[in-house]
Amino acid sequence: MDLNQLFFKYFVYFPIVWGRGQRVPGYLRSLLQTQFLPPSDLQRLQSSKLQQILASAKRSVPYYGKALADMPDAGISTLEELHELPFTTKADLKRSHEAMMSRERFCLLTKKTNGGSTGEPVTILKTREAMAWELAATWRGYSWAGIDIGGRQGRFWGVPFGKKDRARANLIDFIANRKRCSAFSFSEDDLQAYTAVLERFRPTYFYGYVSMIEEYAKFFKHHGIIPPFKLKCVITTSEVLTASHRGIIEDVFATKVFNEYGSGELGSVAHECEEGSLHVSAENMIVEVIDGNRPCNAREVGELVVTELNNYVAPLIRYRTGDFASLSEEPCKCGKTLPVIENLFGRAYDMIRNSEGKLFHGEFIMYIFEEAQRKNLGIRSFQVKQEDVRSFEIKIVPEDHYGQSTEYFITHRIRAQFDPNVRVRFERVRQIERAASGKMRLIIGMEG
Repeated sequence: MDLNQLFFKYFVYFPIVWGRGQRVPGYLRSLLQTQFLPPSDLQRLQSSKLQQILASAKRSVPYYGKALADMPDAGISTLEELHELPFTTKADLKRSHEAMMSRERFCLLTKKTNGGSTGEPVTILKTREAMAWELAATWRGYSWAGIDIGGRQGRFWGVPFGKKDRARANLIDFIANRKRCSAFSFSEDDLQAYTAVLERFRPTYFYGYVSMIEEYAKFFKHHGIIPPFKLKCVITTSEVLTASHRGIIEDVFATKVFNEYGSGELGSVAHECEEGSLHVSAENMIVEVIDGNRPCNAREVGELVVTELNNYVAPLIRYRTGDFASLSEEPCKCGKTLPVIENLFGRAYDMIRNSEGKLFHGEFIMYIFEEAQRKNLGIRSFQVKQEDVRSFEIKIVPEDHYGQSTEYFITHRIRAQFDPNVRVRFERVRQIERAASGKMRLIIGMEG
């Protein structure tokens, strides 16, 4: 560990999380031990946490007081009985937001907003304990890739539009010792500028959207340039990582790719280990795969349903993620006993390109809709299709408060950042259809 990493780990990151009441180091040590528990012990740990959060939710959260009314006061005794409880959806979280908050008082809450990869952005509060467990699970996943707290990260991610949000993002980037490269516009000039910045920063690893890191790799390959970085790994997130993506990224950057799966409201759900298995953070959540109301067998594809076990201020019990996957029943060669997601579907963003040839990551659009959601502009879900370089078709499932002001806001944001002459056409629909593969394609580029 070099001096830079030591400084950011012990003199920046740890004091900040300790000041927030988040015992990340202790929780991380615990997770590094429980990842090898016998499956029966891991299930007992989950059952104990489940009992506690169900009892608290039924007692203190108005929404679950009704939803769990038929659950015995003694709770449920086995994980199998969890299948008998009702689901929670993103629509419930948006429609009954206040009723899903605990009536108990908690200190130092964190607001988390999901950008809406399934088309329905949601916001949730998390307790300091839940955030600490989430951060610990993330750092444990990074440790499987050889990354420790304080390591220098090259981050390929979105940049908030508002000044206050940008300032907050810059502060968080400093605390986490990372340098951000905007995913919202990356022409060749942008990529050259990012390279100059990152070469001075000397990142230990890259983290970010699959499609942007792939685009960056293609930039080096097209010009026959060897990247001036010595990376321990690349960690990808937010999109489905295909064999093609993995191949070009690993080839160009001469390092291994590790995949991550999670969401804003749930946190770190699964990380890829050194053997290539996507392990669930089972100490923090229970993951089910459901076909309708029926639990799926191993290797059978269904919707991921997650029960988060730590967040008492806004519990998520049998939460339908809108993503599709299957679970493996084979033990991983790495020795970890955590459950393994075998196949993951459901998240795919396309790139969009303006009339000047600049590429934009799909998260450019996601940030606009996330901001619209925070402004309560009446959008339940959406899908954006680029018809040509100066034309978009946007399908909207509307809610209360949707109207001309909503469409003006979205159009103005796209024109301000993408192309001042772009045409934006809106269509109100009852639902957004999935592709035949089961993926929810929310941003569809011209070649899609």
